[in-house]
Amino acid sequence: MSPGRGALPLPPGVDDLTLLGGGRILPENIRPLLELLAMYAGSGSDPDEWEAVESGLVGTDDAATTGWYVHALQGGAARLVVVLARVSDEDVVAVRVWGDEQAGLGERIDTLFDVGAMYRMTPP
Repeated sequence: MSPGRGALPLPPGVDDLTLLGGGRILPENIRPLLELLAMYAGSGSDPDEWEAVESGLVGTDDAATTGWYVHALQGGAARLVVVLARVSDEDVVAVRVWGDEQAGLGERIDTLFDVGAMYRMTPP
């Protein structure tokens, strides 16, 4: 997991959660990443949710502690809290994912970040 430039943001309401993964990924991989995380959590995703994420990313800055967008995913399998911010001097987005480590998603989430940093993820 690669750290961001700024202080690691701790979103509200994650006192009972663990940092499961994070890193920098290509902007076009944000939607596939969130769709996969929603699937892991056991929740669905809808177009309105994606529009909220796109709007929320505008003006974010990974160098600012308060410049991150917080997106919660609550499903039947897990609760995940995702924070995202654009990296100002690069064409990538910094992302951190908090969740219940009992759900066993840490390795899966780390793999998503490995793929999302190296390749463009597109649906079939």
